[in-house]
Formats: sequence, structure tokens, C-alpha cells
Amino acid sequence: MSSEFDEMLRIGVIGPSWWFDFWHLPSVQRHPEAKIVGVCGEKPRTAEEVKAKYGEDAEYFTDLSTMLETSNPDGVIICTPNDRHYPSAMAALTRGIGVLVEKPISMNASMAWDMAEEWEAQTVPGMVNFPYRSNPCVIKMRELIEEGFIGTPLHIHASYHGGYGIGKPPGWRGSRQHSNAGILADLGSHLIDLGRFVLSREITAVCAHNLTALWSENKEDAPTLLHTEGGHDALRDRNDDSCAFLAEMEGGVQGVFHTSWIAYQGAEGQTQKIEVHGTEGRLRFYASHLGTHLEATQKPEKDWQIVPVSGVTTPAEALCDDEDYFRPNRLNEESVTYRWLNALLENAAREEPTLREGAIVQSVIDAVLASSSTRAWRDVQYPLEE
Repeated sequence: MSSEFDEMLRIGVIGPSWWFDFWHLPSVQRHPEAKIVGVCGEKPRTAEEVKAKYGEDAEYFTDLSTMLETSNPDGVIICTPNDRHYPSAMAALTRGIGVLVEKPISMNASMAWDMAEEWEAQTVPGMVNFPYRSNPCVIKMRELIEEGFIGTPLHIHASYHGGYGIGKPPGWRGSRQHSNAGILADLGSHLIDLGRFVLSREITAVCAHNLTALWSENKEDAPTLLHTEGGHDALRDRNDDSCAFLAEMEGGVQGVFHTSWIAYQGAEGQTQKIEVHGTEGRLRFYASHLGTHLEATQKPEKDWQIVPVSGVTTPAEALCDDEDYFRPNRLNEESVTYRWLNALLENAAREEPTLREGAIVQSVIDAVLASSSTRAWRDVQYPLEE
């Protein structure tokens, strides 16, 4: 925590990207007890532009250690490419500084569990930005399942689609060097977290196929579709653009997951769909830039019924396409960023979603990559509980 002479939370930014400005910055600016004191990036920036965007107390650094030692932050928000998550988080955690890390939290499960173990040895908040689990419809879905609305869960079908990878890979996310997994890390990490969150069950085994689209300079030519882990020389550093996997979950629940950034979405922008069936009923969640809602059917009913949920705009209520319909908590106190700031204030070191949950998701990602590579079922490897 800050000294008694500075009661404001001192926040550092590692990776001042467009995503930080869109997602995290509004929460820091709205929080009455937080200020940005240090920003660490690679590109040169003037003091004037940094202070104009991040506040009068913000200083800019191009060296992480110097920023951590000079700015003395209580917590840092890490929005770098994936290959910088682990060294950045470990540099902060080993100094007793709280962290909020973008997903996935590292390049592989080994690094992720190292990070989680370092955090568990500390008394500071360590969180991962899985914001979709705080969607009021997702929370209601989980509650209904826990209450037995659908009886015993039997299977889940989940998808998360975008179209921003059509024509060319989306920047560093398409690079194996900087991301290690493409769409699987980008949107798939969210989808894995949503699946385990709504069912309160872990994924135990997977059977996967990853796909990469090689785009021609001639836009009229069809892309070449290749198995991402198939050993094709043409892929070089390219990551997966589409990932599909079957999943076995605790209790024998069967799962089908698909995520893609080469799925044209039109006005929907990005789309999440989760359908869960049980012995007594079914639930269906939908979210996009056109709105979000939850539907349900319980025996002996035959038709879907809208479940009333406050705090969201349904497609029937939406007057236009708006990204905040898709992410309804971005600008309120339920955002992961705002709750992380509160956790820093309250020394709530175990506020969820934790780095341990980030490591669990990373273990599933590793298993999916291994399964696609071997074209075989792979068990998800979690560290043994002590």
C-alpha cells in the first residue's frame, strides 16, 4: 500500500496499448482513490502526451525495473503481448506489488503455474482479466445451474467468434513468437473460463483441431487452409485462426468448444453463445454488439423463455450495435479492473478471477495445442494439490 502521506493507490501501467486505454483506463480514472504514477512502454513518448492521457502524476519509462523502483506502485496492470506477461508479472510480484494481467497470463502452463505460486506466496491481489464471467447473464446462468434448474448437467456447447482476422492475422496475436497460441489464446482463453465458470467444473481432457488460413495478396483468391500444428513449412510463425475441441469435464460432462477470428459477424461484432443441457432443462446465453440475453426451458415446457436479468441490454431493447452491449460492465464497479483496485485498497489478496484460475485456463490451452499436434485426446495436466 501507499505511504501514510499518499493515500491514493499508486498504479503502474505495463504496455500502454489501445486495449488498456479502452478497457482499463476508464476504471482507473473513475476510481476515487487511484492514480497512475508510472507507464512503461517501448515507443518514445513525451511527458506532455503521457500526462495528458494518464494524469499529472504519470511518468513514462522504457525500462520496467526502473519504473517499478522509481514509481513505487501498489499495483500494475499488464497489457503487453503475451510473451511479456510472465517476466512483467514476476518482476512485480517478487517486489510485493499486486498485478492485474491480461489473458492468457503466460506463454505456457509451466510459466503460468510459476506465476500463480509466486502470487500465492505473497499477500497482494493477483488477478487475470476474465471480464465476461461478470456479465449478469453469465452469473444468472451459473446460479440457475447451481440451484438445479436444469437438473444434472449433461453437456455444454460454447462458441466465441469474431471476424477481425479475415484477410490477414491480427498483429502480434497471429505470431507464435509473441503469443504461442492465436485465437485459442485470444478468445479461446475467455471461452474456456466461461465454460468452467458456469458449470463450476474443470476440463479434464480434450481432443482438438486448430486451423490456420493463409491469405493471398490477391483478395479474390481463396485462402489456403492448413492444420496449424501439421508441420507445414508455409506456416512459419503463424498461429491458429480457428480452434475447435471436444472436452471431457468433471462429472463426465461433455463439451464442444469453437472459437475463431475468421468468422464474419456483420453488425454483431463479436459473438458469444453458450448452451447447457441437463436432465431437467436447458439454458442458452447469447451476447454480441447487438445485445445480450439468457433463455431457458424447463420440463415440461417446450419453448425458450427469456430469463429476466437486470444490468444488460437485450437484442430486443438495443437501438443500435454497441460494444458495451457485449461488455456490459466495462464502465461500472463490477469491471475486473475496478474490483482489482478495490482489492488493492482492502488487501483482498484472493479476489477472483485469480492468477491460479489463469493458470488453470493455461493448462487447458497447452492440452489443446498438444492434442491438435498429435491428433489425439490429451489429458489436461494440473499440478497435484499439496
